[in-house]
Amino acid sequence: MNSTPVTIGESFGWLHHADGDRGVVMCASIGYEGLCAHQSWRVLADRLAAAGLPTLRFDYPGEGDSLGDPADPAIVDAWREQIRLAVRWMREVIGVREVALVGLRLGATLAAEVGGVERLAQIAPVVKGSSYLRELKMMARVLAASGATPEASIAAATSGDDIHLEGFTINQPMAAAVKRIDLTRLEAAPAQRVLVLHDPATKPAPDYLQRLQSLGAAVETRALLDYRALTPAPMPAPPPLEDLDAVVAFASEGAGAALTARPPQGALATEHFIERGVVFGEHRQLAGVLCLPRGKPKMTVLMLDTGANHHIGCGRSTVDFARALTRLGFASLRMDTLGIGDSAVVENGPRAALYDAARAEDVSAALDFLEMRGLENVTLYGVCSGAALALYAALADARVKTLALANLQVFGKVEDEEREKLLEMGFAATHTYVSKAMSARAWARVANGEVSLGKLVDIASALLRRKASALAGALAQRLGLAHGKAREARANFSKLAARGVRILMLHGDHDVGREVMDVCFGPDARFLRHLPNVEIDVIDGADHALSSALSREALLEKMSFFLQAAARDADPGRDNHRAMASALTMATLGAFTLMTNLE
Repeated sequence: MNSTPVTIGESFGWLHHADGDRGVVMCASIGYEGLCAHQSWRVLADRLAAAGLPTLRFDYPGEGDSLGDPADPAIVDAWREQIRLAVRWMREVIGVREVALVGLRLGATLAAEVGGVERLAQIAPVVKGSSYLRELKMMARVLAASGATPEASIAAATSGDDIHLEGFTINQPMAAAVKRIDLTRLEAAPAQRVLVLHDPATKPAPDYLQRLQSLGAAVETRALLDYRALTPAPMPAPPPLEDLDAVVAFASEGAGAALTARPPQGALATEHFIERGVVFGEHRQLAGVLCLPRGKPKMTVLMLDTGANHHIGCGRSTVDFARALTRLGFASLRMDTLGIGDSAVVENGPRAALYDAARAEDVSAALDFLEMRGLENVTLYGVCSGAALALYAALADARVKTLALANLQVFGKVEDEEREKLLEMGFAATHTYVSKAMSARAWARVANGEVSLGKLVDIASALLRRKASALAGALAQRLGLAHGKAREARANFSKLAARGVRILMLHGDHDVGREVMDVCFGPDARFLRHLPNVEIDVIDGADHALSSALSREALLEKMSFFLQAAARDADPGRDNHRAMASALTMATLGAFTLMTNLE
């Protein structure tokens, strides 16, 4: 990995090294759009650096790994100011002669508003903020309709003036600031040369192009060949390499070679924690963010990726969770496994990394890294595929003594064919799909072509397979047998119990993992409940990724109790020390009182 984690003011970023006289500042999109495009954004940064352009990726205040409050009424102005700081940092600290801005969606718009650079590449820029807000509201409704409780989810996603997108919120002040955006009213050319890449289904706004030209900019346009790869999806498509290479060609044209500085790794700090980006592993291929409390940590939580999302989590939930834990005295490392997020890119991307037991090696490398820093008492925490990886790592590495598994839906190894089915199928319980299928809304979506009949047939087939598996499991249990996956699951958890591993199993009340757990472990997970050191709990109303406000509050509460108990178990002397200190204090007070009375 040819990149270094850096900090610029309150923002966290990655500098992709190159010796060139033109630097690139990448202005990502925000929220859910930015999360889903992260892998393509990372690949683009690598390609820009490979073309000889030192390149900075960074998170806006209140986004990603940066500091800042996303609810700040002036947050959009803070994003613009951060772009200015980043451009200045590239010129003054890295030492480039020219700067090119590359932006995606709202990031492309903010880049145009800031300007002051030699080149600007805009990927599907937002020309008018009011249109963009309508897009986001529609996206929120569509995503909510696919949730476990669609009617309630749709109402929550678009309630009042706020827009809720998979844990990310566009609040009223932010929406008002975005609504005022109108690139057709730019007052100055943002750059000498501008490239606008647009959705092939829609031509770029002619009044915007005319405005750029009237301001003296040389403008090029190009239709994106694979715009879909940059649009939000639960499982993002592979990066659109031809489109990314068009950006690289534009940004690098005429650039020269020059020695540039390599800044030291920075850190972000508050009164409660210190955070820094880290690169580790045998070949320095793994990346993450280490979050330390101000005092000596009681223990450390190793947080694993959820699906294809990088280490910030959906709705930035993992960042908020890590920082909240520092108030309780817990350190954390939120890491990306190989092929995901900021760790080294692999063939076939994140999809190949999910449910891959071989990725337990990455977790062991993280444990080595933490050990070297004296952080040995580690709890593995993951949601969905991250929980599966935590399970694989605990089975492979005897150092793991504590596990927190949320919305786990597999309890053993997953073969390639099964992985594809898992990635295509949703995470809701069977009764949720049945109630959806019986609703008028579902058939209306089929009638208007929004959902294909073939897709419904695929879902029905998957549900039948799920039901057949459940019936087979129930029959085997009646006969006193444990078949197939159930046998493997029971053997795995028995092995961990024999080793004394403490385990917390958390599921949302509508999550399919509860059904699978009953298939593998009997009604109400009876087999698990009889094992020592296993806790099973349910979060009512939780979404699958645990990104909603309700899910986060419940998770923090349940994890706090679990981690406090695990910390006491790991250091049984702590309570004895406290009891002795308390006894000495009482004895001192008693002696002082006696002496006072004697006098």
